[in-house]
Amino acid sequence: MLAVKLRRDLRASWPRFTLMVVALAVSLTVFGGILSAWAVASRETGGAYLSTRPASATIVLADGVDAPTMAQIAAEARQRPQVIEATGRTQFRSAIEVNGEPRTVPLQAFVAPPDDPMRMVRFDLRGDWPPADGEILLGDDGSGALLGANVGDVITVENPPMRLRVAGTVYDPSLAPSMQEQKGHGYLASTSIPLDQLKIQVADPGRTVPSRDRDTITAVAGDVATWLARDHGVTIAEIQVPKPYTHPHQWQSDVLLLSLLAGAGAALLLASILVATMLNNLFTQQIPQIGIMKAIGARSARIGRLYLAMTLLVAAAATFLAVGPAMWLGQDRVEGLLTMLGIRPASLAAPWWTYLAVVGVGLALPPLMALLPLVKASRITVRAAIDHHGGARTGRATGVLARLSRVRRFDRGLLMAFRNTVRRPARFWLSVGLLASAGTVFVAGMSLRSGTQAADEERTARRYWDVSAELTTPAPPDAVTDAVARLPRVDRVETWYQAEVGVAGPGRFPFTRTYPDEGHGRIAVNTIPAGSRSPRPQVVEGRWLRPGETGAVVLNQTTRDSTVPELGAGDTVRLFFDGQPTTWRIAGIVAEGDSAGGGVYTTAEGLAKATGQPLQANQLRVITDTHDETTRQAVADAVNDALTRAGLEVESAESVSRGTAASSAHLGPVLLVLLGVALPLGVLGAIGLASTMSANVLDRTREFGVMHAIGARPKAVRRIVVAEGLFLALTSCVVAALPTVGLTALLGAGLGNLFGGLALPLRISPLGTGIWVVLVLAGAAIATDAAATRASRITVREALAHL
Repeated sequence: MLAVKLRRDLRASWPRFTLMVVALAVSLTVFGGILSAWAVASRETGGAYLSTRPASATIVLADGVDAPTMAQIAAEARQRPQVIEATGRTQFRSAIEVNGEPRTVPLQAFVAPPDDPMRMVRFDLRGDWPPADGEILLGDDGSGALLGANVGDVITVENPPMRLRVAGTVYDPSLAPSMQEQKGHGYLASTSIPLDQLKIQVADPGRTVPSRDRDTITAVAGDVATWLARDHGVTIAEIQVPKPYTHPHQWQSDVLLLSLLAGAGAALLLASILVATMLNNLFTQQIPQIGIMKAIGARSARIGRLYLAMTLLVAAAATFLAVGPAMWLGQDRVEGLLTMLGIRPASLAAPWWTYLAVVGVGLALPPLMALLPLVKASRITVRAAIDHHGGARTGRATGVLARLSRVRRFDRGLLMAFRNTVRRPARFWLSVGLLASAGTVFVAGMSLRSGTQAADEERTARRYWDVSAELTTPAPPDAVTDAVARLPRVDRVETWYQAEVGVAGPGRFPFTRTYPDEGHGRIAVNTIPAGSRSPRPQVVEGRWLRPGETGAVVLNQTTRDSTVPELGAGDTVRLFFDGQPTTWRIAGIVAEGDSAGGGVYTTAEGLAKATGQPLQANQLRVITDTHDETTRQAVADAVNDALTRAGLEVESAESVSRGTAASSAHLGPVLLVLLGVALPLGVLGAIGLASTMSANVLDRTREFGVMHAIGARPKAVRRIVVAEGLFLALTSCVVAALPTVGLTALLGAGLGNLFGGLALPLRISPLGTGIWVVLVLAGAAIATDAAATRASRITVREALAHL
């Protein structure tokens, strides 16, 4: 009998069940697609990086040695405890010309001896290795396009001076794509360029595979550095130990996909709540039928199994429809993401466990969400079923509204709509919760986009200069200023000095988390010129530098946490310049997001005194009289020419907008992802509102029949139903306000700390808020209009026949 009822219920309410299946299938498809994309991206990114057999640590020497000496050092290093491989390398960064035309984008070249066996720090070739003398291979990560160079072109390198023919390309997944870093990648073999890097692979004790414990790697690298200094008399400039065997942009992949996965999970949860709401409405509508079944002998357990089977059928149908499209969507999306990261995937097939996860979540979550209304409906008594009539229930809210109805000025139709909306608190809060959850995620996603843009705008605003220039060799500040100060359109010139530096505690080697590209984790010292317009960074501990102060430095949070986490303001720290240690007092710690960059700040006078060198400058910041891009480009060209005429070797001179381009390359995908998460959630919330209101109208069929019987006009009925939907929608907007602020702050702190060690500015998007309010109200009006039309046309006969 119950099986027959199940078939008839499915046949009679097939539009409602179809909507449930579609809502679940769509959300489950998105969830499964993002889950499989994350699993594939993590596997392929990690696998591609490991395929290069990266070094556990790089010991940087203050002075390079020739290839035979480095080969001997590497051979001896392999005999050290826990060192399983070693090799010598070097790299340099230089301005270039391509076929005689200067390029604003620099070249970062990686150099290995011609006889290097390539057992570690490898790459895939599209040419022969080693390339012939006078040849170079370019990275196939967009380096050729960025540099404007093709195979066969001639690249002229300024420092060290050489002419190289492009002989082929290299696939190197250990580096971030050149477009994101705004520098080209090149590879060459040479016996004449000194080697200043000893790269080692470190194993755990008693093992022969590379260790993934950074503390172990750090300890072994420190022992090797001590041995090098003692037995070979070399000076150690820095020891680079990045996060073991993790791609430099692995975090970017994880942030993008985990953000999407969180949004997809929220969408799936909302879809499950929607199904629970619709099933609850169906169970409530069938209370008279449940009473009849119980009167003729049906038990609560059998009725519960009936409705559980109904719920499982919905979940199974949605899961069946979602699994295939989910895996296809994951493969399609992950391919584009891996291309953005410069990774060529070996396989796009999703792991087996993602299928189990999608099926398990799809079958378990909807019944779990519908369990409470299912149990409640199955346990209703015969007497309660007979007494059920769909009328209003008393409560605090309805009591207040009843008292308001005695006030003559209040519209009776609106008061009735409000009372109908809140008369069943459980249903009211379930519907409001559905919309509020969708609104929270939607507005938080839009607000996070606003916060990310605000942080980027703050960084851009801190770049008060218009043109930056770098010198290959430091020069006296006065000579640099005199060369460019009188150029047309130049309002002000500031000279800075920036140099790579190692940071360590007393008696220790300088360890950093620098990756092989020396862009991620690199530490540099910046001298702050007197009278600079540079905005003062936010001081989180201690104080900022005083003008002309000596012996004091300021560290930013990331540098302190990654090098000397145990030190703070007032402690002593050592800075290594070309391997030579100097002792400083930490004046303060500043937050990330400042304009200077590099991580360590001091005064020009302090650096000159510590190193015994005269005041020097290797960077210029030029402020123009106007700040448009045309002026910037013209001044950049003029600065390059003026410095060259003054006998100064220029590495680069460019508009500040190129730095913005690099930042946009990192943040752009994140912004698109956040919008991609927010919009589907908003659409799902609107669908949920339409479904809930339609079900509510169906549930009160007899009530509308009574209203018609006592003379209510169709127009009045329509007005009451539409008002109910609008009131529910507005209530959800109010309920979502505080959770939206909390979620925005939480996501902003996580994403901001990932990008720069400082939470994103809290910005609640007015545009997102406005879009959501309009969407909810429009959805409520549209959904309830159709339902209200039906309610206004219900006859008394239909109402009497309705169960």
